[in-house]
Amino acid sequence: MTAESKAPAPRVQLAIGIVRRGEEVLLVRESLGAYGEALWSLPGGGVEDGELMHEALRRELREETGLLVDDPVRTAFLLHIDSESHPSALAVAFEIDRWEGEVAPEDSDIERAAFFPLAEALELLGALDSAVQRDPVVAYLSGAAAPGSTWMYRYRGGEETLLARW
Repeated sequence: MTAESKAPAPRVQLAIGIVRRGEEVLLVRESLGAYGEALWSLPGGGVEDGELMHEALRRELREETGLLVDDPVRTAFLLHIDSESHPSALAVAFEIDRWEGEVAPEDSDIERAAFFPLAEALELLGALDSAVQRDPVVAYLSGAAAPGSTWMYRYRGGEETLLARW
């Protein structure tokens, strides 16, 4: 009997940053909609091979916003998502309390980056058509979810299902 070797599916890890300026939250506008439309979201992106999450967070925020950020001060929330195309993807959102520079995106995928008053940011984030992208961040920023909350989603056949949250 021969053993078949099967390459493991690549794991996706994302680092997301929550940057505040007083009562404002920094958002980026990029193609996130179901049909490629530009929507507002928190800045962040993929962790590269050999990178730790806090390193990826600093790199991604520099690329997407132009800001130099310090290490995070707390974990805002954690998302674990299982889908056919990205099995066992992990996204972690972090609060940043120290940063410097001017908002000036360097990433061509980012149309714009700007600070918004919290109420307006919540409204813009509420327009995201994916529950995975929308619900944890809106719950956290509105105070409905505690820091460090965990969300487990499964995506199958076009349906996002929240399996657990604590």
